[in-house]
Amino acid sequence: MLNPKSELIITGSGIRGIFNQSLKVIDAVRVSEIFSSLIGDGEIVVGRDTRPSGSPLSEAILAALTALGRDVVDVGVAPTPSIIHAVRTLNAAGGVVISASHNPPEWNGLKLVGTGGLLLDEEWYQKVKEQLRLGERRVTYKAEIGRRTNWNPLASHIKAILDHVKVDRSRSSRIKVALDCGGGAGSLVTPRLLRSLGCKVTTIHCNSDGYFPRPLDPTSNALSDLSRFVTATESDVGFAHDCDADRFVCVAEDGSVLRPDEGLAIIIDDFLKETKERIVVTNIASSLIIDDVAEKYGAKVVRTPVGEAYVVQEVIRRKAKIGGEGSSGGLIIPEVNYTRDGPLACAKIVEVLSKRDVSISELLRSFPKYYYERMDVECPKSALETVFRRIAEKHKDKELDYTDGLKVIGEKEWLLIRASRTEPKVRILAEAESPMRAKRLCENAVEEIGKAIHEVESSKA
Repeated sequence: MLNPKSELIITGSGIRGIFNQSLKVIDAVRVSEIFSSLIGDGEIVVGRDTRPSGSPLSEAILAALTALGRDVVDVGVAPTPSIIHAVRTLNAAGGVVISASHNPPEWNGLKLVGTGGLLLDEEWYQKVKEQLRLGERRVTYKAEIGRRTNWNPLASHIKAILDHVKVDRSRSSRIKVALDCGGGAGSLVTPRLLRSLGCKVTTIHCNSDGYFPRPLDPTSNALSDLSRFVTATESDVGFAHDCDADRFVCVAEDGSVLRPDEGLAIIIDDFLKETKERIVVTNIASSLIIDDVAEKYGAKVVRTPVGEAYVVQEVIRRKAKIGGEGSSGGLIIPEVNYTRDGPLACAKIVEVLSKRDVSISELLRSFPKYYYERMDVECPKSALETVFRRIAEKHKDKELDYTDGLKVIGEKEWLLIRASRTEPKVRILAEAESPMRAKRLCENAVEEIGKAIHEVESSKA
């Protein structure tokens, strides 16, 4: 089992660890060396979220890259979608985003970006992981130092979003928005963006000084302040981000916190209604509400393994105009950005409200209601094959999907079992039309997994 205090976690979603424990400055230097050797010629963009540890990590990365002779563009503190927008806008060779997203403040991480603002995939991170493991340093520091320039991407990112939103209609609506950026980098973009859309914006926790007044993961429990703030200010809607603002959660006018899937579904519903596009890309763990919305317009839902890079790759392959990861409310619109873009999601909800004379609660009532459950079970890798076989046998009368682990698809419900990429565990996720049914699906899976583990252990005895 990985220990985050002593071991870097490297997956297709990036590199993460606890600063000065599993993620040290020297690790950032070594990753920079490897990244420089693998990426093509050209400038490299470097940016970070508001975590205090981002400053020394950023300086180390900038120093390492320029010492290697690479030209770098320092975009400073900015949301992850703004940094990735900079890679694309500047035609840079790649980028390094310093953020641990929704993880607690003591964590930090590195997300690597390729040409065109495309997130690098699992294969890339495996190369990085292998070179870190071998301890090889296949780089040559040169006498000629690379050039370091500064560029603020925020105005350009905001403009890209405004160019994609019906601004005039939004400005005339004067929608009241309560905003909670959790002390993260979204504080630098989303308030400006929403005011540019004509919204009346009131904010809480929109500092960017490295103080975090609530948990960074914008779960319903973490958003109690925002929930009360929405009703106290009589706002039409509330929005929340994680530390790097790629995530987005919506709060209705009555203070109820929406599931991230529900906010994404509102955007997709409006998108399909207004366009002729008929493909929506999302991951295997996103809610059935996406399927219901798509079915309404005769659209097809294409599902990928869990992971933002997989969704982006499929969006490009299918030439789709919209995608997202339901679990994070992560909206992806390739015309704006090849990544989850929290500020963009906020703007699209404002656009929806400005076009329809309805509240968020009324919009939600037009969608079916589903309930979600998740459980984790410790499971050695040696038992995974037996686990999947037993679950498949038990549900052989159902549709089985092996896109990412094993998904059992029933009538208006599903069960997903995936191996953790960082721990000897399996993740069990379920969705159904009642909370009891979703819980029961997970509990039944836990029971079967226990039997599978016992079977494997008995065969070794």
